[in-house]
Amino acid sequence: MNRIHNSIVGAVERRALNWLVRRLPSFVTPDALTAFGIFGAALTLIGYLLTAWSPGFLWLACLGLIFHWFGDSLDGTLARFRQIERPRYGYFLDQTVDVIGNLLICLGMGLSAYVRLDIALLALSGYHALSIYSLVKACVSRDFHISIIGFGPTEMRILIIVMNVNIFLFGAPMLTMGPLTMTWCDVTLLLMTAGFFALFVYLVFDYAGHLARDENSSPRSDGR
Repeated sequence: MNRIHNSIVGAVERRALNWLVRRLPSFVTPDALTAFGIFGAALTLIGYLLTAWSPGFLWLACLGLIFHWFGDSLDGTLARFRQIERPRYGYFLDQTVDVIGNLLICLGMGLSAYVRLDIALLALSGYHALSIYSLVKACVSRDFHISIIGFGPTEMRILIIVMNVNIFLFGAPMLTMGPLTMTWCDVTLLLMTAGFFALFVYLVFDYAGHLARDENSSPRSDGR
């Protein structure tokens, strides 16, 4: 399967990962990095929960996101660098563990004082809809796109860190919008979620049309 990574920060990220992977001690394994990524997601959850006592714990949540990036991005890179790839195992483990990590992060956001839980989980569902599209397309085309229109997991972590920094600097006061009470974080996530689902619908219909045209023009077209 071909891995295609054309995200906004992809080139810089690849250079950073290549630099890091050459300096990891031999006892660090890809599976250990995968576990470290989950630890980072759990640390993010804890950081968000502790913001009930002080917004300063937003920095702990940011550190957790950095740890999550470190483990999630380096595990496959290390396996390829050491030529110890297990393609099916690695692909399966990486994609399933991502579900746990993403859930921990979004639960943390939703259980903090800054984001409503229902909105955080709605944003997670929109993000996972795009992830599912990418995974299903990979099964059909054998091309695994890590990012969509330039955005991938790393860009999402950066956006969350930027949101955390802005909360720490400027706060997140409640806004009344008709019957709803939300923060600017809620509004931002709702707009992002609407974008996720709109993009998902467009991509599904666009690629389904492409596949239909391709198979209808083939010598044999026996339906599904």
